[in-house]
Amino acid sequence: MMVKRKERSAMLDTILLLAGETERPVLAGWLRRAEPGIRVVAAGAVADLPADVSSARLVAFVFPEIVPGGVLRRLGYGAYNFHPGPPEYPGWAPAAFALYDGAATFGATLHEMAARADAGTICDVESFAVPAGCDLRRLEELAYAASLHLFERWAEALVSPLRPPRLPLRWGARQCTRKGFAELAGIPEGASEEERRRRARVFGGEGDNRRP
Repeated sequence: MMVKRKERSAMLDTILLLAGETERPVLAGWLRRAEPGIRVVAAGAVADLPADVSSARLVAFVFPEIVPGGVLRRLGYGAYNFHPGPPEYPGWAPAAFALYDGAATFGATLHEMAARADAGTICDVESFAVPAGCDLRRLEELAYAASLHLFERWAEALVSPLRPPRLPLRWGARQCTRKGFAELAGIPEGASEEERRRRARVFGGEGDNRRP
């Protein structure tokens, strides 16, 4: 269910940018070039966002925190997220699940943010073919690059008070979770050779050093 917005009482004048330390200055620069008069508040945590967001739009880029529904409801111009995976793979570490499935294509998704993560209406998708022999690190790098392409393409629309267009696409039914990722990292006792091969495709037989 989409988060309902209250009636707007102020014109859009602020973009709240949630992104990593490396990305924040670059992405903020793209937004300011798209609209020199816009105020960009770049933050590394939801807790760092200002209290008054009635004239703001939130933009999150490959950001791990879930933005609470209370924050989303107070935003005057909605919230948008750049997810490093296609709609078929909502959730955490989607590249791992795509590799395990042997997906032929992957990508990145721009979508409206809702109270539930990776559930909001989809605005755009950047897709690419998964290269032969692609490992997890490489697929994540390609998804990150696709996310940057999406951001650059949409910077001008995001600083506009108009609502970005929507696509008639749906998210996949399976949610990629930390628990599911942890299960993929191990090889069950008695696993078939095919199952071992599928998991090795994700972790190269050496596991993954991320903390699920």
